[in-house]
Amino acid sequence: MGRAESRDSAASSQPVALIAGFVAKLLIITLSTGEAALPVLVRQLRRQSFQDFQHEIISGLPNQVAHNRLYRTIMSRSASFELFLKLDADMTLRSDASLSEALHAAARHPDVQHFAFPVWDCFTEREILGVHLFRSGLSWAEITDELFVDPNPRDAKRILWQGPPAPFVNHGEVVSDFECFAFGAHKFLKVAQRGRTRGGLLAKRHKYVEHMQNCARIRDLYRLTRARRHQLALAGMMWAMQNSSVSALTNKADLQQVFNAEVRGKEAKWDRRVTRLSDSFLAWRLALLRSLGARRAFA
Repeated sequence: MGRAESRDSAASSQPVALIAGFVAKLLIITLSTGEAALPVLVRQLRRQSFQDFQHEIISGLPNQVAHNRLYRTIMSRSASFELFLKLDADMTLRSDASLSEALHAAARHPDVQHFAFPVWDCFTEREILGVHLFRSGLSWAEITDELFVDPNPRDAKRILWQGPPAPFVNHGEVVSDFECFAFGAHKFLKVAQRGRTRGGLLAKRHKYVEHMQNCARIRDLYRLTRARRHQLALAGMMWAMQNSSVSALTNKADLQQVFNAEVRGKEAKWDRRVTRLSDSFLAWRLALLRSLGARRAFA
């Protein structure tokens, strides 16, 4: 159809006028807070073999507000699109056939409403869940959690996809120094889950395990590679460990100020601390003990 469009709204995603009665195939929605990969992603979308889509970018909003806007957009636009793809601004496509392959995979399962595809994560160097494809007609409750902002839709049959064509997306391939720092901080906050009741912690036990493995993986990779992305991600983890009053990254702009004031230009100091945490298993366990307490640090 040749109708690929990219639209950016600082506060909202406004509907695109459509021909009466016409239902477009796909709406791609991207949440952005200034990620370095976004221009690359936009160029890649223009080169996709599948072009019956529109692309909307929701930018400049706090995390929870942006996700509520995204899911409200899907609900309100269900009569205009058959499918909706959540494709984040820190992701890049692995080939010019990525969209086509994903849609062909979904077409083989017409009874499924939610496809959760793994992506290749360049921070942990393994596959993680990251791309979500939804059929029209789904609904979500208002998101009130500031940390876990991607709930499943109500009453939807879901596939946790394994195997080809996934991963057809890379996560964190093109990143700034700040994004590396923010990635590490965000991962540890999902481990800590501060301010939650015991019942709330139990309900998200699987998230604790998942993100503790991610944090340990980043530590191991830095010890092996000494790569800058792992160094800064580990610095972000350390910052989150030490700032017990922080429970979620509600606004990336606030964390950017922290990064500019406490990390940028002070790499030598952070390098010593990060290297010690990476090289010493005892230092790692003590850091977990101080930030999580004995019960959760050694669970």
